[in-house]
Amino acid sequence: MPPLHAESPDSASTRDRIVDVAERLFAEHGYNGVSLRTITATAGVNMAAVHYYFRTKEGLLRAIFEARVGRMNEERRALLMACIPSDPAARPDVRAVLEAFIGPGMRVGQTEQGARFNRLSAICSVEPDPAVKNIVFGVHDDVARLFVDILARACPHLSRDELYVRLQCVFGSMMYIRADNGRVARLMPDVAPAPASEAGVATTLSRMLDFLVGGLEGPSLR
Repeated sequence: MPPLHAESPDSASTRDRIVDVAERLFAEHGYNGVSLRTITATAGVNMAAVHYYFRTKEGLLRAIFEARVGRMNEERRALLMACIPSDPAARPDVRAVLEAFIGPGMRVGQTEQGARFNRLSAICSVEPDPAVKNIVFGVHDDVARLFVDILARACPHLSRDELYVRLQCVFGSMMYIRADNGRVARLMPDVAPAPASEAGVATTLSRMLDFLVGGLEGPSLR
């Protein structure tokens, strides 16, 4: 028997409203800082609706990431595949590989919803709960592994250990800029951050790539 809530179980608006409210609250307070009761009260539905559509709080978080990440991953995969040279002996271009992976996530942040999802992604990536990390990392894993494989081919001068450390710097930079938590702005209040417009994002991405390419193409330290 369907749950008793304000709209029918087939109503997309109920499901979408729960997803939107949960995404906003998780982005503002963190996954563990928001209860299902808070989500249902804010969305104007009862607990039965959440259980019907998502079963659990983890299921709700998974639904958010699956809804937001699919198109971005398709764009990333297409751009990454275009970075692979037809000549097996040729090296992919480091900057092109980085832009193919980082660019789509940066461009998502041009909209209010996209910026909110970027903050949520960054927050959840450092949640201590392994189930949360499994959800966040899992939806990205296939295309992220493709990125790492192509980047390794583009940087043959780096050992696996060196590539590991430099990749930590790549992901750290990417997550910080996508999260936009205001830390650097607080330390340098005289500098106006780039606006979340197409031109502003393009400028930030270009400067970020300048920095990361330099780090990846630097000589091996061994």
